[in-house]
Amino acid sequence: MRLFGLAATIGAFALAATAGCGYLPSELEAPGKGKSGPHARVTAKLHTVSCTTPARGFRRVKFDDLFAFTDDSEHPFREAYNTPAQYDVNAYVWGFDNCMKRGTCDQGDHYWLIGRGPGNDFSTWVVTPQFPRITIQSQCQKQLKVGERYRFSFSRGQLVGFSRR
Repeated sequence: MRLFGLAATIGAFALAATAGCGYLPSELEAPGKGKSGPHARVTAKLHTVSCTTPARGFRRVKFDDLFAFTDDSEHPFREAYNTPAQYDVNAYVWGFDNCMKRGTCDQGDHYWLIGRGPGNDFSTWVVTPQFPRITIQSQCQKQLKVGERYRFSFSRGQLVGFSRR
């Protein structure tokens, strides 16, 4: 049993090392270039305050309650219609695209936030376009670490603070 777990862990690390942790190429393609499809454009929630602004303490919402699941294989989830204007959510930073370094964005890097892995085991959870995630755009690369859990505050579609959990 331990050998199987060790093999799975090594395989996951190898996949992350070769594919790039958190890289979702279908979302990062510019419109009209490369593959086109349902995830061709990033719709990120902008980070509008300082990187040192803590979570605001808005009403906490469960990560899964932010999404409604559809029967459409191309768009398996969407934002729920009943999302409050201001809320806090606990989420992990699954990965990011260092677009500031490449010069392909001007508001900050893109980060993908996920709810949790099976049994809260982050190391074995892999995001695909079929699983819900929140995309944010922030210039806080030194404060947002992949694999770490944070409390994020959103107000009217924008990130307005976060705190380490």
